Amino acid sequence: TFPLSANGAVDDMLMKVGKRVVRGEIKRREEARRIYEQAKNRGHVASLLDQERPNIFTQSVANIMPGEKVEITIKYVEVLPFTDGSFKFVFPMVVGPRFIPGNPTGSSGTGWAPDTNQVPDASKITPPVTPKGTRAGHDIDLEVTVDAGVPIRDLKSKLHEVTIIRPTENKAKVTLKDKKTIPNKDFVLTYLVAGDKVQSGFLAHRDGKTGHAMVIMIPPKRVTSNQIAPKEMIFVIDCSGSQRGRPLAKAKEAMRYALKHMNPNDTFNVIDFNAGARMLFPEPKKNTPEMRDKALKYVESLHAQGGTWMGPAIETVCKTPPPENRLRIVTFMTDGYVGNDFEIINLVQKLRGKSRWFPFGTGNSTNRFLLDNMARVGGGEVEYILLNSPGEEAARKFYKRISTPVLTDITLETKGITLEEVFPEQVSDLWDRKPLIFKARYTKSGKGAITIKGHRGTTPYYQTLNIKLPERESANEVLGALWARAKVDDLMDQDLMGAQRGVPNKQIKEDIIKVALEYRIMTQYTSFVAVEEAVVTVEGKPLKVTVPVEMPDGVSREGVFGDSTASEAQIRMSTVSSYAPSRMRRYAIKLNKQGRMLGQQTSNRTSFQGIAPGSSPLMAPPPPASLPEKSVADALERPEEELKAEAFHEQDKEARLVSRLHAKLTPELLKLAKRKDFKGDYTVGKLKVRDGKLTVKIWLKDTKESTIEKLEKLGLNISFKASGGKMVIGVIEVKKLLDLTKIPQVTLVEPLPVA
Repeated sequence: TFPLSANGAVDDMLMKVGKRVVRGEIKRREEARRIYEQAKNRGHVASLLDQERPNIFTQSVANIMPGEKVEITIKYVEVLPFTDGSFKFVFPMVVGPRFIPGNPTGSSGTGWAPDTNQVPDASKITPPVTPKGTRAGHDIDLEVTVDAGVPIRDLKSKLHEVTIIRPTENKAKVTLKDKKTIPNKDFVLTYLVAGDKVQSGFLAHRDGKTGHAMVIMIPPKRVTSNQIAPKEMIFVIDCSGSQRGRPLAKAKEAMRYALKHMNPNDTFNVIDFNAGARMLFPEPKKNTPEMRDKALKYVESLHAQGGTWMGPAIETVCKTPPPENRLRIVTFMTDGYVGNDFEIINLVQKLRGKSRWFPFGTGNSTNRFLLDNMARVGGGEVEYILLNSPGEEAARKFYKRISTPVLTDITLETKGITLEEVFPEQVSDLWDRKPLIFKARYTKSGKGAITIKGHRGTTPYYQTLNIKLPERESANEVLGALWARAKVDDLMDQDLMGAQRGVPNKQIKEDIIKVALEYRIMTQYTSFVAVEEAVVTVEGKPLKVTVPVEMPDGVSREGVFGDSTASEAQIRMSTVSSYAPSRMRRYAIKLNKQGRMLGQQTSNRTSFQGIAPGSSPLMAPPPPASLPEKSVADALERPEEELKAEAFHEQDKEARLVSRLHAKLTPELLKLAKRKDFKGDYTVGKLKVRDGKLTVKIWLKDTKESTIEKLEKLGLNISFKASGGKMVIGVIEVKKLLDLTKIPQVTLVEPLPVA
């Protein structure tokens, strides 16, 4: 499971087996899966590329022969963001851990979270994260070739050390200095172009009945207003567990600057959220020194814990209409790590009214798809605060933006030509000096003009571009894919909740599939599949291996998953207790011993909702269970340390060893592990025991020869060892599983299903 650009159009997949290259075919998602499974069962080498979100993809490859290599090439096209003379190329490298709301409904993927009624594909967007102290065993190498067409200056890599070669002033080649870089943060490359070299223009492509065009209009420079209208400033800050440490510190840094630099006549409020949303003031207050000082102290007191309940925070912002004489400006500081992306975008779109939303992405690998689209449907702009950049810088840029829009009331008019299905259909106010880009189709060639109209401050503004729609044009062939992606995005906007809940509008889904198949692009409902029918694997038992991802750089593992120095059982208890206030924490520990959790509603907010034993803290819990009042009172009266000791020390030595085994080890298999005479076959789901043996994945503290010898001495037949990572795969007798966990270097054992 891996990320790609949130704005790219994936339009090709190639599979190379030996010297033979097979080009992927675009199919309906269900059909592509069927072709892949059939090829896998027949022993053919096959690959399947699915889109789970516009920026999350799953690559599956079947029947790789021992020692052989299958190479997958994925191609995509996107338009680079351009603002005030600066281009930016972002290549995301890791899918961060998502908070999953809703009640569990099963599992359709290989992720750590089960599917829920609110996120029915949760198990497909939550790839397992490498245990603490281990690596996934995958390095990243990256090479970027830049041809700007005009002189390049100030070329920078924001988060990685790079080597830059400049063959000409218009070109550059950028490579990573360290070829063993861990893929745990975005690659961000920025560069400026000399002077005002980037100008309005027009691109076209046509090789059949339908042509495609892209109109690029560079707006004028901002007009500084002498009179700034008073605004209602709403500052929202994410205080969930994934923000713990540097991300929250960076958000506070930006918010301190924002609070100190409001205009004198502004009103404001502060909202923080995790398991619930809290407002500092019952209603926005005037920007006085006293109120500002209260807000600064409140922000300083915030700490990160709990889940990312983003929906209630948006509803809290929007539950009261803004005053008639003020424009409401909402800043929303978050990493965007939620699984219900479409629902959140839909909420902003539906509830914002006339307010303008300005998300701030805090971290080195944020959910750019969510944040970009919150800004788009919210009529504002997004800003990303990397952990090595000053938060004040982003806040300063924000105030420059909102002081005066570059253009308002924007429309597009054509004369002498006809452009069909122009996207975007409507343009919000333009807050930055960045290109207005329109993508369109056309069927009739000819000459004409396109005019963009708007207001620059209080003055009417227009810009006209003379163009020619060609009868034939072989250049710019990617314009078709870019238009198709824009068309799909427009259709998705019409059914965001259907897409989120897995019950899309049938007509909209068919319209999306029709566009995707015609233009050969990835969507939620289409996939690429490739089958090499000349290669057939024989004998042997295929193993299904889920590739884990790294914990994103700067994200607190403890904030997300709890105390990872403890055993798995202790992790669950300590994580649950971190959600709760003191009295509730004692209750959580008591009830966890009983195998149940209970939520408590306090007078001001929901302070804790129970997490079912074995579930992740990032997954929203099921509805609270009910227990006798006497049990509750008893738990709340007893000292916290006494209950902790009781809960932890009741685990005997064997129970602590069992806690090192992955949750996939069912109770039935655990019984077999305790039987020293077991040598038979057993099947539960996709886990298969043959002749008393099971395939396992083992995470280690180190892979020294002495450690490997201990494993082999115990009878582990190793079939795979991760290069650079602390993980091995092998076959071992079920009755040796508990003995395996006694080896000090073993941190986790995960039984593997047979494919």
